[in-house]
Amino acid sequence: MRILLPFLILMTIGCSNQKKDSGIESETKSDFEKYDELVWSGMLNFKDKDFKNSLANFQEAFEIKPDESVNDYFYASASALNLKMDKVAKDLIITAIKKTNASEKYFDSFVEFNQFREKMLFSEIKADYTKYKTDFTKNLKNPEIYKEIELLAERDQKVRTDGSSAEEMQRIDSLNIKRLIEINQKYGWFDKQWILLWHHRGIHKDGNYVWNYFRPLINEKIKKGELRKSYWSRFDDEKSMFRGNGVQIYGTYWGNYDQFPIENIAKVDSLRNSVGLPPLAYMRKVYDVELPKDYAEKLPLTMYIKHSY
Repeated sequence: MRILLPFLILMTIGCSNQKKDSGIESETKSDFEKYDELVWSGMLNFKDKDFKNSLANFQEAFEIKPDESVNDYFYASASALNLKMDKVAKDLIITAIKKTNASEKYFDSFVEFNQFREKMLFSEIKADYTKYKTDFTKNLKNPEIYKEIELLAERDQKVRTDGSSAEEMQRIDSLNIKRLIEINQKYGWFDKQWILLWHHRGIHKDGNYVWNYFRPLINEKIKKGELRKSYWSRFDDEKSMFRGNGVQIYGTYWGNYDQFPIENIAKVDSLRNSVGLPPLAYMRKVYDVELPKDYAEKLPLTMYIKHSY
């Protein structure tokens, strides 16, 4: 059975007013944790139509990690548009393209932009989109390797959608992963390689050349704060679902709670927090996810919202 996996990896959110009381405060927060707390607050404020605080949250996050997520930049821009701050919105979109390689297709389809598409800034950005994309490539340390990983990912997807046999899929996966190890050994880690590793998830934690190389590398990067603590959460959920007791640990497969229930619903938010994921209530608020009927929100999400004033 194939389950579609959203690419959006969900992280921690924090509360500025009640950090000490709630135990959220940490002396050793990574930049990812700081960034994610601000982004989740930005999303919650956006959903509440508090666009001023939403924009402030996102802008503060971008000061920490300016090249992290096109989605975050686009929501920040949508906040600015709602505040009639068109220049700020345009600058944010352009920065998203230059810093995150935002695809033109996503720019054209982002729902929160629809009510503003008659504004001149959209046609101006479209006219120069290729130039902004070129600026992204110019700023890469190893643009030829980045492009090669893109091609590996394209080949990975093509063999899964063109009717190829399981044997051919396995052959392509083996070639891709062999080249990926060579790239990592010579050039280091590339975030874009995630999808190639995900398609080897069936052997996660097994003893084999793929994970014997990547598991300690990933764990070390998590330890150093160079990757999110939640990196393994979906791997672990799938392993529990298909090799374990048919249950989820962290609830990361939110479209499958009936078929694969959460093992410990009373502690799921605590478990999610331990790996840097927001409470399930966040998923309902931001993405309209239908949660398990026996889920009980422990704390109101308002406790996690940062205000700029």
